[in-house]
Parts: sequence; C-alpha cells; structure tokens
Amino acid sequence: MDYGKLGDGMVKDAMNTLREEETFTARNDYAFKKIFGSEENKDILIEFLSLATGINKEDFQDVELQNNELTPQFYQDKAGSLDIKVILKDEKKIDIEMQNVYFSYYPKRSILYWCELFIEGFKRGDSYSKLNKCIAINILNERFPLTDKLHSIYQILEVEKHSQLDEVFEIHFFDLTKLDVKKMTELEEWLLFIRTEDKEVRKKLAEGNPMIAKANDVMDIFYLNEKERAAYQAAWRYESDRVSMLKETEEKALAKGFEKGIEKGIEEGIEKGRKEGREEGIKKGIKKGIEKRNIELAKFFRDNGVSLDKIAEATGLSEKEIEKL
Repeated sequence: MDYGKLGDGMVKDAMNTLREEETFTARNDYAFKKIFGSEENKDILIEFLSLATGINKEDFQDVELQNNELTPQFYQDKAGSLDIKVILKDEKKIDIEMQNVYFSYYPKRSILYWCELFIEGFKRGDSYSKLNKCIAINILNERFPLTDKLHSIYQILEVEKHSQLDEVFEIHFFDLTKLDVKKMTELEEWLLFIRTEDKEVRKKLAEGNPMIAKANDVMDIFYLNEKERAAYQAAWRYESDRVSMLKETEEKALAKGFEKGIEKGIEEGIEKGRKEGREEGIKKGIKKGIEKRNIELAKFFRDNGVSLDKIAEATGLSEKEIEKL
C-alpha cells in the first residue's frame, strides 16, 4: 500500500495500527542510518555528535557524509560497511556505529576501523600534517566489560603522567545497558531514544526536545512506507545472520582455547607428578593443573564479556568463585 496517497486521518490511523502491531527501534541499522546518516537529517546528526564529542555545532558546518547506504538492496546483497563516516570542515573525521552485540575482540575491531579511517586517503610522500584527528564512536546495546561507565573515552596517554601523546586518537564507547533513566542529561535522552522499543518513551522524549521530535517523525514516516519497512526488517535479518556467524566463530575459538588449556594443564600436572615420582603425585598434579587452567580461562572469559553461567558451565567453577577472581 502506498501511504503517500492517503489523507491525514487515514495516515494517522495506519500509523497507529502499525505501532500496535509491531515495535521498532533506532538500534536497527537501517533506522539508525535513516535518522543520523541521511543528507536531509544532517541537523539531527550534528546535534547528537556535538553532545557525544563536545565539538561545537559551528564546527560541523561543512559536514560530508560517507558510507551512508540506505537502499534496501544493500541488505539484500549483504555488501559494504554498516557505519557512518563524517568529515568536518577542518578535516577531522568521525566514524559512528551502532552495535547490538558485543564480542571479546570488539575493542581490537574498533581500533582497526579507527586506523583505516586515520590513513584513508594518505599516500606515500604526503606530509604527516595531513593526518587529522579521527574519532570513533561505538554505541553498544550489550555490556561493555572494560568499564562500569555509560560513556568511556580512550586516548593514547603516557602511563604514569597521563600526558597525551597526540590528540589524533580518540575512541568512544556508549554502553546503553548502563543508562539510568531516572535522571538524564540531553545526551542520555538521545541514548534512550536510540535504545528504546517503546513508542511512548520516544514520544515523551520528543515533547521536550525539538530535534528528538524530528528524529521521531523520521521513524514514524519512513516506517509507513512498505519498501522502507521491508528494508528495516531486512536489516534485522542481515544483522542476525552476521551475528550468528560471528558468534559461531567466537564460540569455536573459545572452545579451542579451552581444549588447549585443559591439555596444557594436564601436561603440567603429569610433569609435576613425574618429578615427584609417585602415582598419587601424578593424579594430584593433573587435578591441580586443570584447576589452575580453569581459573585462567574463567578470568579470560569474564574479562571478555562471557556470562557467568556460561563460564561456570565451561570451567566447573561456581559463579561466586568466578566473581571473586
């Protein structure tokens, strides 16, 4: 159905019907790009980035958007990248990405993406002065395990004095799971707008913020279009496929690491037992080696965001023992 041919009243009824039937969220990659990555909504992007980075809005006057594909075919073909790249008038670059699932290697992935952005367009023989500041912004919908903060900013600092090596490097992590909705700043209101699936929450946020109101209108309008709604659903399917693949790869890697850990622990235990020269010593050595390796694996899994129940199942340690490590 072409909702553009309906009258205002019918559009409103259609919108209410859709809202009752389905929930939708700005965390969806297609919706996220529609709101923040389209030319007609640069003012929304500027509003959010200014709050997220502390950069004055005036510095965003000549914003150039890159990698902001919005065609349904993008998700059908499963080609290209999912982030939004921004170039400012002073040549600073910002990369912003919505990530619904956290993986243990995500910080390394973010650093790699930052590096690619940093050297993009730089050629052999160019002056190093052409290398401008790059900011990577990661919005996560799963727990970021490296800090208990909602908003974490990483730079290159000297270990003891914390003096900055150079201002070019900056990576932000926003952990939506740590959002406290009781008392929110304007930035946190935007993060709640991105996180929520509740249309009433978005409506309430829009009442107090004209730019959030525009973002909410963008969601309502594009979701009434059949083709765009199909792209929204395709984006979820695309992400589900991608996440399933990545999860499977990570689980295999963790399983392989666990098996190697057990083997190493047993070998260490046998060697210790041989040195003692007793059968009982070998048994104790094996047991001790396994226990030691289980503790090391539990620490590794915990620090990389694996849930306590899964760690307990894999290592045989209790959740309380894991928390105390």
